[in-house]
Amino acid sequence: MNHKIKTSFLKIVCLNIEFDRHLDRVIPFLKTQQADVILLQEVFVKDIPSLETALQMKSVSAIMNLRQLHGVLEHVAIATFSALPILNSDSAYYRGDKDHLLLAYEGDTPEVVAEKSARAILVTEVIKDGQLYRLVNTHFTWSPKGLPTEEQYQNLETLYQLLSPLPDFILCGDFNAPRWTAIFDALASRYKDNIPAEVTTTIDKNLHKAGDLQFVVDGLFSTPNYQVESVNLFDNLSDHWAITAKIYALYSS
Repeated sequence: MNHKIKTSFLKIVCLNIEFDRHLDRVIPFLKTQQADVILLQEVFVKDIPSLETALQMKSVSAIMNLRQLHGVLEHVAIATFSALPILNSDSAYYRGDKDHLLLAYEGDTPEVVAEKSARAILVTEVIKDGQLYRLVNTHFTWSPKGLPTEEQYQNLETLYQLLSPLPDFILCGDFNAPRWTAIFDALASRYKDNIPAEVTTTIDKNLHKAGDLQFVVDGLFSTPNYQVESVNLFDNLSDHWAITAKIYALYSS
């Protein structure tokens, strides 16, 4: 009979940092976590070198959109930082592409910004203690009030197609779709939802412009050959809560 054996763990942090608005909170927190891999959303590309220096990590990134903020053109990305050597990395888009990014202006409504945004997965592979870990970072398609849209359904199908060739992985990020609604639950029916059941929101009521939204929109999903433990959430960092976890790779004996 085969038994699943756990390896030593990989510690991760996942957080939507909301551009550069909270770096004075975010950077000290990330440094105290001593994570192996950190997966961030809404990162200004210009801030990546300073984040690498502060965290003493190397990174990979995928640009999602162009934003004009305070009269300055900013490239916005998802970015994955690693204290371990990065074995492989790749990005693929399930909405738009990096070669045809549209500029979102400061006065644009959330709907317009969403329409101008590309959406991608950023796949990063690292090795710890001889074991491969594959981590997928994403910031999924936005919808008004967290209600499912036809575009989200279409993008979800493309996302599945991009993920299907990957043998096993951890998928985490800001999914812009609350738990117990169709998009999040579709993901949870295919991959294991590792956010504790008692968690009722991942939106920081004091830092998010919409206030106290009881939405779990940030996700941590896994396929069967990974086991996720010690999941914790932290507020007072950004407009979203941070997720931390220990990831164990499983193998048969």
